[in-house]
Amino acid sequence: MAVLAAVAPFGFSFDPVRLLLAYRQAGIATAQFYRNETSPPTVAEALKAAKQTGVRFDSIHGVFGYHLDPSSDDPRHRAICLEVYEAEGRLACDLGGPMVVVHPSAWNPAMRTMSLAEVEASSTARWPGFLEFMHQLADVGKRLGVVYLIENQITNCPLGHDPIVMARHIAAVNSPAIRMCFDAGHAHITGDVVAALREAAPVIGYFHIHDNDGRQDDHRMPGDGTIDWSAFADTLKATGNQAPRMLEVFYDEARVEDLVRRGLKSRLVEALAP
Repeated sequence: MAVLAAVAPFGFSFDPVRLLLAYRQAGIATAQFYRNETSPPTVAEALKAAKQTGVRFDSIHGVFGYHLDPSSDDPRHRAICLEVYEAEGRLACDLGGPMVVVHPSAWNPAMRTMSLAEVEASSTARWPGFLEFMHQLADVGKRLGVVYLIENQITNCPLGHDPIVMARHIAAVNSPAIRMCFDAGHAHITGDVVAALREAAPVIGYFHIHDNDGRQDDHRMPGDGTIDWSAFADTLKATGNQAPRMLEVFYDEARVEDLVRRGLKSRLVEALAP
């Protein structure tokens, strides 16, 4: 049976303890550690919050942003990224959840004004360097006992916006230390989320679950956007994939508490086929 998880945001306006306590009432017992890099908690503080709520960390969301681009054509920059994600792997182990989500490329707002052909050309040119990076990351993962989860992105990133292509490259790496974090909301924006799920299922090691209108990456609760969750659940069942389904939804504590009172637990079971 697949595990339901939720995002645990630290260093933002949220109260992570109150948020996780609400999610516990919806049947969620694990969480992905996600922190604000400018005001991160200590490992002890994060573990204390987990203990208070009865939730354990199963993974962390690795750092990302304009300053980190593992698909860069500069091998020196990729080497810096490798060092960063090795440190992230050690943090994940310290928190008790040895999985790390990795963004394969950095945001580039200029991508929004490019034609589809230009976007695809940029992506194709970057794959050789990123494949080398994934092989190196696999070696790090084997050494640390960590699984690195490569997340599909949206089209403001130069690589990773086609989840089917990404899944094929991850399969080619052929390492248990490199799996895919299938982001359902991102896949909905960039194409057919159900078709992508069906094709990518063999390499998916983790799910980011959230909804949207097919245009804006606004991380809504399943059912608050336009994803067909019935078809998604049916496809999940058909694939047999049992990777954790993690709610990457950034609603405040009061809103989550209200959703719990109104039957969030049943809603999630219907949408996510745990």
